[in-house]
Amino acid sequence: MVIETGQVYYNADSQWLLSLVLASMILGVSLDINWRDFKAVAKMPKAIAAGLSAQFIALPAITTVLTMLLDLPAGIELGMILVACCPGGSISNFVTHLAQGNTALSISITAMASALAIFMLPLNFVFWSAINPETAAMMKSIEVSGTSLFFNLFYVLAFPLFIGLTIKHKFPVLANTLHKLLKATSLFALIAFISIALIKNQTAFMSHFQLIFIIVLAHNALALLLGFGAGKFSKLSIRDTKAITIEVGMQNSSLAIAIVFTQFNGEAGMALISAFWGTWHIISGLLIALTFRRFGNKADADIGTQEVSP
Repeated sequence: MVIETGQVYYNADSQWLLSLVLASMILGVSLDINWRDFKAVAKMPKAIAAGLSAQFIALPAITTVLTMLLDLPAGIELGMILVACCPGGSISNFVTHLAQGNTALSISITAMASALAIFMLPLNFVFWSAINPETAAMMKSIEVSGTSLFFNLFYVLAFPLFIGLTIKHKFPVLANTLHKLLKATSLFALIAFISIALIKNQTAFMSHFQLIFIIVLAHNALALLLGFGAGKFSKLSIRDTKAITIEVGMQNSSLAIAIVFTQFNGEAGMALISAFWGTWHIISGLLIALTFRRFGNKADADIGTQEVSP
């Protein structure tokens, strides 16, 4: 089934403002990360490796195969690949805590994923989008250079992350204040851009609601299963498996949305996928957390409840 999707409302004059929003999002995330979060990796390398492999290798690869099997608009397929290439979001730490999983492991994976995303997000996205003939053709049709995209994303991700980590290390009080401010302002600005797009293109969005909802549901379920499978395959504890399941299943779709508007002029299919992911993965994450709390407590008791701290 082929469904045509047009271009969502996008004001090119707002490009600089969107880039600023994207940079502020990354800065806000980095201000909430400590250098000791990276040191904690040495204490649990097996669990960290399992989570990052599922997130940065397995999920983009399987997503690309899935897009090649389905008959979907190229923009939607490109959006799926973009979301799959994004790191996990910081909300996963809260959800892992709610699920009584290994919160320290969740924080460490988030920190490592955020740092690795500087290279892995643009590299993964350029590589996997070129594998699918449909998405590769679309990249050419909208005149997106893989090399330019890589370096653009690298600069936008790398500098705010480095600045945020430096401020957090040298001025922790200032970092906490800035984090709270940027968390609110960047989120508000992003919601404002999305709301404008939805209002001005409500007919196009609603006409594809059912299809997009089903795709996001299936894609998110796949991500959660990959995380759970990675934990089981690596023979990790229940609490570690909970953390990895949630980390892989809760992608930073806000980052994906910002990239769609800054790098792809608000392409409709990509915007639809990213926006729906942004809502649904929070719901699915909370449902998984409640499920883990209800059915995982006995297994947790069997292996103990001691958590490794960063």
